[in-house]
Amino acid sequence: MIRHVIWDFCRRHSGHGTKRWLKERSWFKPVAKALFGNTVYSASYYTEIARLETASTEVMADWVVKNLKPARIIDVGCGGGLLLEALLKRKVAVFGVDVSDAAAAIVKAKGLPFQQFNLVTEPGPLPGVPYDLAISCEVAEHLEPVYADQFVRKLTQAAPRVYLTAAEPKPGGYPGLQHFNEQPNEYWIELMRQHGFQLDHAGTASARETFGKRDVICYLARPMIFFKKPAGNSVPASAARPV
Repeated sequence: MIRHVIWDFCRRHSGHGTKRWLKERSWFKPVAKALFGNTVYSASYYTEIARLETASTEVMADWVVKNLKPARIIDVGCGGGLLLEALLKRKVAVFGVDVSDAAAAIVKAKGLPFQQFNLVTEPGPLPGVPYDLAISCEVAEHLEPVYADQFVRKLTQAAPRVYLTAAEPKPGGYPGLQHFNEQPNEYWIELMRQHGFQLDHAGTASARETFGKRDVICYLARPMIFFKKPAGNSVPASAARPV
């Protein structure tokens, strides 16, 4: 609790220049992780996320329901539950998991279906499997590279379709807060392939086009949509078209 209060105070009272300078220091991420752990995902962090993402999650939920037609969804790294709320309004059964204490408090206060879950230390599958769709937005880059395969395995075991966004490296830029594994899309596409999933090119292109037109915030506007390879490894015609 004390660590949470200290981190939240520092985050609220640090200017943009200070935050940028810290992110550019090679020692900052390991020191912050050692001192504060998952409390870096604090109440003020989720307040800022809600300000930035609420409108975008409404657009995302519209697209998911219309195009993927899932009955049951798990949101892996659901944060404060913005996407869960948007999907519930559209009559989809949802379940959220997140490691953060602050996220757990926010989601539980909203009465949303949720379980606190650590993708790194929990050995078994995600709770409540199977689902029709596993969604994970801006979580992958927060896990160290050694856990990337474990992360992908949990997603692919949870559902036959996966909706994934993950921060990509920015040329000349600096990694985001607690970003340990920023990778190009091809990195995740290959890992998913190793677990028997392939990119739905048409679905991915459709989502990106829609989100671009409707001003979804940039880091959520480039999802990758995957499906489990069917028996015989045949590829649906809709998935064969390039992005």
